[in-house]
Amino acid sequence: MMLSPAFVVVLTGGTARRLGGVDKTDVDVDGRSVLRRLLDGVGALPVVVVGPPRDVGRDVLWTREDPPLGGPYAAAAAGVEAGLAAHPDAQVVLLLAGDQPFAGAAVAALRRALTDDVDAALATGPDGRPQPLLAAYRLSAVRERLTGAVRDRPARDLVVGLRTVSVPLDPRTTLDVDDPDDLAVARRLARGLSPSPDPAR
Repeated sequence: MMLSPAFVVVLTGGTARRLGGVDKTDVDVDGRSVLRRLLDGVGALPVVVVGPPRDVGRDVLWTREDPPLGGPYAAAAAGVEAGLAAHPDAQVVLLLAGDQPFAGAAVAALRRALTDDVDAALATGPDGRPQPLLAAYRLSAVRERLTGAVRDRPARDLVVGLRTVSVPLDPRTTLDVDDPDDLAVARRLARGLSPSPDPAR
């Protein structure tokens, strides 16, 4: 199966009140930050990171929404704009929230699920809810909606009216680090002491 040319956009703008207000993507998970673990799992695709530049151990393109902290929709818009400027032949964008240390493992499955009759392939975790920030999108379907008034819009607006497919993934891949319990699970998984987070949490 031939996969369409793609790039990845990682959104890193949020802080975690339940983690003391720190940048969630900088939190250490067994020797590597959440963001570094995510990027290490993405593979060879070009990557745009929306957020303040830092050392992540690989070449990425950095950008920011203007003004900063405009919400995930605005961050996605900034990332897609930067990605298309650098990779004008791309047909697919993968949007990943930066607080998911193991989400890089989802990239291949999401790309494969984006068949000709689908505009977006959205990951689902144990709760069955589609995740618009762990998803692959056809740029032809979302490019125009990522212009204009994008500030403070919720990420779920990205998928309104699109033809979507759900891609069930294991709890480890969909784990996001929002609080100390999530962080403890991520560290345990990174050390290989547990096969997956408890879906009942």
